[in-house]
Amino acid sequence: MLGEDVTIEIVVDDGTAGSRGRLTVLQLVWLRCDPLAVGMTLVSSPDHPALPRGRWVVLRDFLRYGLEEPTGDGDVRITPDDGSGSVWLELSRGDRQSEVRVDASGLREFLDSTERIVPTGEERPEKELDQVIEALLRT
Repeated sequence: MLGEDVTIEIVVDDGTAGSRGRLTVLQLVWLRCDPLAVGMTLVSSPDHPALPRGRWVVLRDFLRYGLEEPTGDGDVRITPDDGSGSVWLELSRGDRQSEVRVDASGLREFLDSTERIVPTGEERPEKELDQVIEALLRT
């Protein structure tokens, strides 16, 4: 079942929401051919160097754990905001750091969608990669 990828866009609270028409969105992408990883892209509109933006990759399990307890290391750290139904994401890229808050229910819905396709513990990226290569060779 190639092609069952999951994407979502979540409006984030970056401290500028609604300020002068600014909007920041976190785009999450999970690919069946790489079931352990989630791509994250932070996009601010209008684009401006002072606003949060960048791309990261995080383990799907880290996102799930981050709903309940602080987790992550390196460029991505995830911390639940107890009582608010939100999750804080600390995202670093070189000397730039962004801290945004996202709705935990949107994140949970995204993760649940990925789990329905490839449950945790049943990831076999090499099998999925073989399917991708086979499909590419047929075209």
